[in-house]
Amino acid sequence: MKLSPSFSLAEMLNNQTAVRHGITEQFNPPEDVVDSLKALCKKVLQPLRDSLGKPITVSSGYRCPRLNTLVGGSPTSDHMFGRAADLNFYDNGKEDNLRIAKEVMKLGLPFKQMILEGGTLDSPRWIHIAYDPSGKDNRQEILFADFSVRPKAYKPLKYKDGKFSLKKK
Repeated sequence: MKLSPSFSLAEMLNNQTAVRHGITEQFNPPEDVVDSLKALCKKVLQPLRDSLGKPITVSSGYRCPRLNTLVGGSPTSDHMFGRAADLNFYDNGKEDNLRIAKEVMKLGLPFKQMILEGGTLDSPRWIHIAYDPSGKDNRQEILFADFSVRPKAYKPLKYKDGKFSLKKK
């Protein structure tokens, strides 16, 4: 099933951890989850993909509650409701995940939360983006997930003049 011209339901459900652990409910989400995934793809991922002109890899889309617990996801994770995706972008074989985040901001795409995860501000390991299909909670929160400290720390970011930086306290 296509959720948008470039994104399928299968890729938004795909998860090797679920396959390895026999979590079959991962691949049969409730209808409201499918509706949320469609909205995420149509309002955020497809415009992003069209603007970049190259594919975006979804490393994690929907996660059923059992899978979310297994992978250590937040108990309130938007992934469990089909409202979030973790993304990677490759340009000519080189990973450039920061480009995703900059493109989201340049396009003014709606989002609840965008997290530059791991790595550095200039080279995050992936980008988490969450979208509220109701539109009520698309507060445009931007964070950096710093994995160099234990426990990992979520640091608020600002975006100005094409650059992300830590917000001053």
